[in-house]
Amino acid sequence: MKRLRSFIKITLLLSLLPLLLLAQETVYLANGNRSPGKLTAAEGEKLTITVNRNGKPANFSLRRENILLAFANDGRFLVVSLLDADPAKAQQEIDEFNTGNSSSAYDVLVKIAPASVVAGSISYESDALVNYKSTTGVAASISKRELAAIIYRDGRHRLVAPPNQAVSALISTRSEVFKLLTSPPPLSVRKAAPVPAQPPATKPIGKPNSSGKVSAVKTKTVSVAQPEPGPQPVAEKPAEVAKATPPTEPAVSPAVSEKPTLSDAQYQEYRASALQRVDEFVAYLNVITDKDLDDDKKDKAIKEAVALFMPDATIDVASNKRPGVRKYKIEAYLKNLKMLPYAQTTIEWTEMQYVSELTQAADGDYYGMITGQQTFTGYAENGKDVLYTDVTEKSVKVKLESYRKSGNDGPSLKWAVLLGNIGLVTK
Repeated sequence: MKRLRSFIKITLLLSLLPLLLLAQETVYLANGNRSPGKLTAAEGEKLTITVNRNGKPANFSLRRENILLAFANDGRFLVVSLLDADPAKAQQEIDEFNTGNSSSAYDVLVKIAPASVVAGSISYESDALVNYKSTTGVAASISKRELAAIIYRDGRHRLVAPPNQAVSALISTRSEVFKLLTSPPPLSVRKAAPVPAQPPATKPIGKPNSSGKVSAVKTKTVSVAQPEPGPQPVAEKPAEVAKATPPTEPAVSPAVSEKPTLSDAQYQEYRASALQRVDEFVAYLNVITDKDLDDDKKDKAIKEAVALFMPDATIDVASNKRPGVRKYKIEAYLKNLKMLPYAQTTIEWTEMQYVSELTQAADGDYYGMITGQQTFTGYAENGKDVLYTDVTEKSVKVKLESYRKSGNDGPSLKWAVLLGNIGLVTK
């Protein structure tokens, strides 16, 4: 009973320390509590936790079974159950952990089931989703329900699952995570490659080399009816981005004989922005289908997603339940998507690339075409059983629309990046 009272007293104290401390090292206890501090000693069956209390170090001893793991301020972690049973060897392991260091070029996402690791660069994170670019530059998103932990490239970390569940996944992926945390970043990350010169903005840049495109992996469809308009790839909520729709103030048309053109630098900037617009749309899809969010947030996501598109833009939809292709206005499609019956969904777009580069048309605006492979997966209530999955190749029309904006220094030329019709690519 005395031992129990001592444990309760210590854990209650530790639970209050986050309000007082600035330490970045973190210790997770078996009762679910988290506290700034670090492991410093192994004595018999107990471990010592040292915390900074009112500017002075304070030590607390707990039995090993009452401590799950410790994180360093650079993202490395130490699982207590893996410490050597011999106190002297355990002390050596703790000392090596505290004096070690790491530096990662990527954010590390640790998945729960099956336990695995995804490395990339996080572009947006919400309570439900994470948007990221893979190490090869492919845009993707993942539900936080699939994650055990996130280790950020700046050394911060977040246990997404309860600590006792996260520990299991961290143990299974430990060697892979440590490899990512301690390996030097690839040259492409350490030093950006120079951007090759592009032809004049008024001319299309040649189509991407088809040999560089990864073949789509077709997945088997589970025979479950797909609701109208059928599962379509949806993306998590994008980071706050300036609205693509041009301002409502009157635009001053340039002289008929002088069509505005993009410089080479502007061309590359807006070319990348168009790809980012597609990422944003996919992020909104994941928000709209997220059952954990209330209708107000979903309706707001629908409104913001529609604003990414040209007026009257449509999307083509196909399903296994009904033959043929159906066409929907973007807003109608998104509202139907909101009503899908799955307990959880993930929508990802991969292999995005230009099949028709941005080219200036007679009206002075630029038009292009982007394709991507969309993977939709619908899950049952347990979040694991797949009720429906499909893979389709989509095409998205993109437009750079010029307008002039008034300012203190007079009117200035701006370009709005808008998405157009989304079609199905047939082979």
